[in-house]
Amino acid sequence: MAKTSIDYSQIELQENIPLTEEEINNIANQKQDFFKHVPGVLLLVILLMALMACYLLKDKFHDFKYYHYLLFFGITLALYALSYGIMYLVYIYFVKNWEKDIKNGKNRLTSFIISGHKTENDEYIITFSGRNRKEKIRLPVSKSDYLNYLVGTQVVVVYLKYSKTVISFDHYNHSTHSYP
Repeated sequence: MAKTSIDYSQIELQENIPLTEEEINNIANQKQDFFKHVPGVLLLVILLMALMACYLLKDKFHDFKYYHYLLFFGITLALYALSYGIMYLVYIYFVKNWEKDIKNGKNRLTSFIISGHKTENDEYIITFSGRNRKEKIRLPVSKSDYLNYLVGTQVVVVYLKYSKTVISFDHYNHSTHSYP
């Protein structure tokens, strides 16, 4: 792949732009929806694992004493608590990022697309050029944005810095660009 030369004087990053009320409400909805189904899903997974363990031990149950059943129940409960705790820590991490985004606002980047790649989990990542040669900004985008914008295209991206969420993504239009 040939390297393209980038004019770094055309790259502009505006930081700490205040969020609109709609964007703040969108973040609040994400907070509510993030942890909504976790307890039920974890309970279902733990119960399925317990049923599989019971199936594998079906011939040994006649040798079990009452403390074996208590131990089995305790292990199942501890596994649920551990999984729930891990998910809660992930939730706290995202909440802190959302709070930082609300406090610091959004960023508006006028830049060039350096590269793009698809991850194993069907996430589409585009890398944008920063204000100098060593600075690169990677953001996850939708599949349609990933397919519509080619490497070398100059674009305008509005995104949340800490949660890495793209708010808007569009071609750079020289005639409508105004400098503050």
